[in-house]
Amino acid sequence: MSANCKCFAIAVMHMDYLVLLSSIVFGALTVFGLKLTDARRVKLLNAFTGAYLIALVMLHLLPDLYAVEEGKAIKPLVIGGFILFGFFLQIAMDSISMGIEHGHAHELKGRMAYGILAGLCIHAFVEALALGQPDGHAHCAHHRSQHNFLLVSIVVHNYPISIALLGMLLQSGMKKSSALGCLALFAVMAPLGMFVSSITGLAEYSRYLMAIVIGIFMHISTTILFETEDHHRISMPKLLAVVVGLALGVASVLFES
Repeated sequence: MSANCKCFAIAVMHMDYLVLLSSIVFGALTVFGLKLTDARRVKLLNAFTGAYLIALVMLHLLPDLYAVEEGKAIKPLVIGGFILFGFFLQIAMDSISMGIEHGHAHELKGRMAYGILAGLCIHAFVEALALGQPDGHAHCAHHRSQHNFLLVSIVVHNYPISIALLGMLLQSGMKKSSALGCLALFAVMAPLGMFVSSITGLAEYSRYLMAIVIGIFMHISTTILFETEDHHRISMPKLLAVVVGLALGVASVLFES
């Protein structure tokens, strides 16, 4: 790889780190700008992101994962196994984070949310492992497209999580500086996951890591979408949010193709 290509690859990676951090920053700005301390008010935003995620998974990330690559044949059964692993891994992480990944906010009543914060940090770190690039090299156009879709998926997904987390911490009576410190810890986990994957060689197993992330996304998005209000009916505002998220996800894939 030429020096110019290496410089470009490094610049792109640095930009990815900034993009990952941006969703958390915008989440904090949303909370303080709109005085959004009640985490339950992000339910519609979660419905939108759930529909958007499932659209990107089904229309782009999953088909690409099963595409045959020269010299990198992986049995479909193995890929499916890693997807299942990611799905049930998220169930395990839910038991720690109490499901805040899909909008389940809880009243802390003065308690420190160690479990919730730990679960979210693990979640963000694992998701971003599939973003790593071996030796800082740039992917080919096809891989870069898949990388970008995963990056967007994580950013869109982390935005409502950051709102819910910060709002919940503030509502519990935690000092603003302490709440922002917890949010900052969550914010660095995705860039850290991408960095660790890049420098340790884990990025060489990107298809396996992508399968795990797809399993995580499947669990989160379906949990959000299948949650209903009383009498097992989905509310009209939530239905509209789902339709908009689905339409935007489809449009994103179509315009990229």
